[in-house]
Amino acid sequence: MIASVKPHISRFDKAFKEDYSRNYHLTIRLSPDGFSFAVFSPEKNRYLGIETYRFKQIDDEIKLAAALDEIIMFRQWIAYPYHSVMAIVDHSFNAIVPAPLFEEKEKGSYLAFNQQFRDNSRIATDHLKTADAFNIYYLSNPFVEKIKDLWANARIVHQSSVLLESLLISNRNKSTVNTAFAHIGKDNFDFVVLKNEKLHFVNRFRYNTPEDFVYFILFALDQLRLNPETVNLIFSGQIDNGSSIYDIAWKYIRNISFAGRNSAFDYSYILEELPVHHYFILYNALQCEL
Repeated sequence: MIASVKPHISRFDKAFKEDYSRNYHLTIRLSPDGFSFAVFSPEKNRYLGIETYRFKQIDDEIKLAAALDEIIMFRQWIAYPYHSVMAIVDHSFNAIVPAPLFEEKEKGSYLAFNQQFRDNSRIATDHLKTADAFNIYYLSNPFVEKIKDLWANARIVHQSSVLLESLLISNRNKSTVNTAFAHIGKDNFDFVVLKNEKLHFVNRFRYNTPEDFVYFILFALDQLRLNPETVNLIFSGQIDNGSSIYDIAWKYIRNISFAGRNSAFDYSYILEELPVHHYFILYNALQCEL
């Protein structure tokens, strides 16, 4: 059971209509620490609303599916039929393999090299066309069954697939020299560097304290020979100006900014007050060819 089904954030345009769901695209993200979703109108090319819920860390997949049921009992129209649905799973049980090295029959071996076997799970693969790679990951059977039971047309993808593809697409024909990206979660972050419009480096780091956080950033920069005094570090996810992890990063890294909106889409006025970088994954998932 989750502590409360009251949403942490809930913002919807007055034009949003629950019974119009078949004309909307729904992007959802389910992770051990929360559930969030965005509603998009293809007709208007506009995001109409966002809602988020926080969990007290649910690591059991069956309990996570039950938490989703509780939310849907509170907000029944989430489970209505939609024109299209993308369900994003966020965990660390994945491995990224360059396309030239990938063989379908060996995907279990690639994953076993980096990750422990997960009970009651299947192996899924996202083809990262822009990154020219494959993201191989465990997908819990209870999660798949719950998602497909609610939305038969849902595409399930890994969060890191969305992150990498969206960064590569949004930075086409742009210089990313001396630039690094960090997408922040509650106790982890994905660190990404692009080079010549290609994926150069990606890794997920876990942290418990602000000191852990900045140590891993500085370690990655050092390994990549990027100077903290001159590198442009772009944050997205769960971080804000004035937070403890931001403040400690600012002591060592001079050029820090937050990711902006995807200009390919419009956004309802109701979303203006929300920090754009918090919803980087939800706002960018649609443009990814996954």
